[in-house]
Amino acid sequence: MAIPAEIRTTFEEANRIVQQTFQESGIQSGSQVTPDQLGEAISQFLFVFDKLDNEHGESGPILFDDVNQLGDHAIGFLMDLAYWAERLRLPKSKMDIEKTALGVAHWIIRHEGELRTLEPLVNSLAASANLTQDPATLKALVQVIGDIIEHAAPGIKSDLEKHDATRPWRILNFNYAIVATRTQDTELMSKAFDTLGHNLPEDCPAFFEQGLQQAQKESYSPAVREMLQEHFNRWATRH
Repeated sequence: MAIPAEIRTTFEEANRIVQQTFQESGIQSGSQVTPDQLGEAISQFLFVFDKLDNEHGESGPILFDDVNQLGDHAIGFLMDLAYWAERLRLPKSKMDIEKTALGVAHWIIRHEGELRTLEPLVNSLAASANLTQDPATLKALVQVIGDIIEHAAPGIKSDLEKHDATRPWRILNFNYAIVATRTQDTELMSKAFDTLGHNLPEDCPAFFEQGLQQAQKESYSPAVREMLQEHFNRWATRH
């Protein structure tokens, strides 16, 4: 199955709650696409993903369909539905819808596509990281964030909107390094720090300065502090 059953069930419940709340709210959508239209479109995309997996296998490129376009449309619709959930004051439903977008991203990655819309993915990953202290879960999140960075579209990787401090690409790279640090696994940290240095070199001095301050807490090991000190020294001397 393209999207895991657990995520699909979570989406269906979130979608149901959003539809019901929207109908009861009396809000006029105006020219906006309504939640019921979005929910129907997303369900159709999930059906198509299943069909393609059954026909072509669950991994590898699909030559007869544009994986990138299909996935991006689905993630775009999920982002719009998440907006409605936020507008209707349904934070859990919003989180669950963004989790579905992460499931779609996994499908795109499995089929060697590229990710063109990051915002709901960044939101979902940040929410998951904030909800756990478990080292194994944090390590799994680091792997997922790394995969998303790797499969981001070239236009995103070129990072042309450096004036926007809240852009998803910047937050994604920061979260990669932050969650890696929380694992206290120096191998994961080294990879994430190198990625940050490659993608956001101008942000590294301030990032490692703040990271070094955080690592003074007793919960961090000497090895973590030493690695952060090393990277801070390296970037501080470059600027």
